[in-house]
Amino acid sequence: MKPNILFLVVDSFRADRFYGKEKSSSTPTLDKLRDDGVYFCQNISSADGTILSLNSIFNGVFPSVTGPRQIKLILKSPNYLSSLIDEDYSIYTVMPKVTSLSPLLNISSKGYSYFVGPPAESLFDGVGEKILEILNSSMKSPWFFHIHLMDLHWPLIVPQKFEDEKFGKDKYDRVVSSIDYYLKKFLDVLNLKDTLIIITSDHGHPIPFDEKDTTSFEPDLKLGLKVGKKFMPKFSHKFGARIFNKTRETVKNKRLQVANQNLSEYEIRSRLPPFIQSLFDELVKTPLLFSGYNMESLIIKKQIRSLDIFPTVFDLLGFNYSGKIQGKSLLPLIRGDDYEENSCYMHTIPHEKLSDNDQVGIRTSKYKYFRHARNPSSNIHLYDLTQDTLENKNIYQENPEKIQEMEEIIAEFSNFENKEVIDDEEEAKIREELKRLGYL
Repeated sequence: MKPNILFLVVDSFRADRFYGKEKSSSTPTLDKLRDDGVYFCQNISSADGTILSLNSIFNGVFPSVTGPRQIKLILKSPNYLSSLIDEDYSIYTVMPKVTSLSPLLNISSKGYSYFVGPPAESLFDGVGEKILEILNSSMKSPWFFHIHLMDLHWPLIVPQKFEDEKFGKDKYDRVVSSIDYYLKKFLDVLNLKDTLIIITSDHGHPIPFDEKDTTSFEPDLKLGLKVGKKFMPKFSHKFGARIFNKTRETVKNKRLQVANQNLSEYEIRSRLPPFIQSLFDELVKTPLLFSGYNMESLIIKKQIRSLDIFPTVFDLLGFNYSGKIQGKSLLPLIRGDDYEENSCYMHTIPHEKLSDNDQVGIRTSKYKYFRHARNPSSNIHLYDLTQDTLENKNIYQENPEKIQEMEEIIAEFSNFENKEVIDDEEEAKIREELKRLGYL
C-alpha cells in the first residue's frame, strides 16, 4: 500500500528556530514529530529565496540548471510531482496566490490559493481551516498534499493568543508556536502510520538583534515634511521630498552605526533589510524532518541539501525516476550505511536588475564560500564553519588554495541549461507581485 504524503513548506523557517539552543518557541507537536522521526540538522537550501529554492526541490537540480535569474517555478518534464501522478497519486495543494507559483496549482487535482498581502493570510485568517477542510474531505488515496505557509514571512504578525513570552522570546518564535498549534489539528485527522510527513522550508530569514531592524532607527520626519509642503511652492515639493528622504537615510545610518558598536558581524547583518541578497546560513540553513510512515527516531548531523528530499522519497517508496538530477537519496544515511557528504551549490535570488549583491557559492560541512556571481575576484567570503558557526570572520585572504578548490566545485555546477521563456505580460505580472511583497 502506497502511503499518503503531507509535504509542508513553512516559508522563511530557519533551522536554528526549529531545533537547538536558540529555539524558544513552544512546539509540542513539532517536538513529538521530531522525536519520532528523522531530523536533519544541517539541511542546506540552494537559494535564499522561494522560486530558486523550490525549483531545486521539485526538479532535483541546482539553480544553475533551472536558471539563476528565474522568477517563475519551473516543473521540468519529468519532475517529481508529475512522476507521483504516474504512480497514481492525487495532488492537492494550499499555496500563496502568486503567478510565479501557479504551475503547482495547475498540476493539482484540488488546490486552494490564498492572498499573500503583505501581510499574507495566515493559518488564523482562514488558511488553517481550509487545510482542515481538505484533509477532512474525501481525498483520493494515495495522495500528496503540498502546503506552503507564509505565516513566518515578512512582515511578522503574531496571532493575539500567542502574544506572550511563554510562546517565545521574540515575534518570530511566537509565530512558530502558533504554527505548531494548527499542526496538531492537522495531525489529529491523519493516520501517521500510513502518512509520510515531510516538514521543511524554502529558505531562512534574518531575525533582528534585539528585535530592532533598519526601520527601527528611522527618524519620524513626516511632521516636518507636512509643514514644509505648507509653506513651500508646489513646484518645489518633489525636490523637498528628496531632501527629506536623504536626511532620513543619513540619520538612520548614523543611528545604526552607533547602535551596532560592539556587535558581532552576525548581529550587525541581522538588522539589514529583510530581502537583502545573502548566502549566510541564517538564509540558507533550513529544517528538514521526515516523520510518520516507516520513520524511526534519528538525528542526522551530516550536511545534506534540499534537492535531496525527493530522491529520498522515491528511494524510500521504491519508485523509479527517469529525470536527470543532481540530488542524492538520503536513505543510505538514514539506514546507517556509509554516506559521503555532498557539496551544496547556492545562488542568491534575482532582483529586478543585475546587482553587485548577486552571489554564487558553495557550502560543505566545513567551509562556506561565496562571491560576486559574475566576478570571481569581487565580494569574496570564506568561513571556517567548524570554528565560526555564525560566519563572523571572513578568512578568504589567508586561504587562496581553499578559494581555488571552491572555484573548481562551482565550475562543476555552472551548467545553465534552462530554455523556458516567460511571455512579457506574465513577466510583468510576476514582477508587480514581487514588488508588492518587497522582493524587487
